Amino acid sequence: MSFSSDIKDELCRLNNEKPCCNFHELAGILRTGLIIRKVNKRNNLLFVTEHASVSRMVYSRVKDIVPSGVEISGEKSTRFKRHVVYRLNFTGFAEKKEGTEFLKSARINVDLPGAKIDYSGLDIKDRCCIRAYLRGGFLAAGSVSNPDKSYHIELSFTDSLIADEFMKYMEYFELKPKRIRRKNYDIVYMKEGQDIVDFLNVINAHAALLEMENIRILKDMRNQVNRIVNCETANLEKTVNASLKQVSCIKYIDEKIGIENLPENLKEIARLRIENPDASLSELGKMLKPELGKSGVNHRMRKLQKIAEDLMEKGK
Repeated sequence: MSFSSDIKDELCRLNNEKPCCNFHELAGILRTGLIIRKVNKRNNLLFVTEHASVSRMVYSRVKDIVPSGVEISGEKSTRFKRHVVYRLNFTGFAEKKEGTEFLKSARINVDLPGAKIDYSGLDIKDRCCIRAYLRGGFLAAGSVSNPDKSYHIELSFTDSLIADEFMKYMEYFELKPKRIRRKNYDIVYMKEGQDIVDFLNVINAHAALLEMENIRILKDMRNQVNRIVNCETANLEKTVNASLKQVSCIKYIDEKIGIENLPENLKEIARLRIENPDASLSELGKMLKPELGKSGVNHRMRKLQKIAEDLMEKGK
């Protein structure tokens, strides 16, 4: 099961408390999901989905309007043999008075002979009904990527007016959708994790919201740990490289003039560095008597490096 499927299963189990929300949820589904296809040389009004729970919910809702208006069938997908595609045939629904009235109230005009579906704007006033409408659109045309891999949600529309409408209602909840054209579809999408979480909250997918929040927290923790580890690794590498350079300088000084001929403070730190090549400057400082801070140790190391550089210049 995909993350999208889990969300849609959750949404299909919801019960709208108000008839107006039931209407707008179904309107959202049909305004985004209805298509016309030729079947047995006749144009048919279809709703197609790969989600069994969505097909059952739509079928049961439509039966309440026109008891015998929709036929449902399923067949295995030609691309993925294990997937079943469900087809709900709304042709009979559109030919019945109650069905025609519902489509008209949902601002859907079906011209079967002309193989055309026209939409006019659906003005929704109540906040709860806007939520239901967005929920219906997601059930019909939405998908969410696995948040473990990436943050991406999109709804694909065959009609630009519907895409405009959904962006308007998403922005009503202060979401920030973007839009692109892909083939013959208008794609409304969001790629920010917080926007996706907010959208799930708007459509009442609360279980999916909590799951995504948990995944986001774990990803943030992993990223933070990786940053700390990378920082520690970089610091360790820097320390090792500096230590190797310091040891090299001290050995060169010993070879040319002998460590014993250095001033007492430099002789002491030089011996400690040779004996403790892996120690940090702070650790070397604590080995001195009296102890010396990191900056003091670094100052002496720079003096040793300068002596080595001067000897190299004289040796040229």
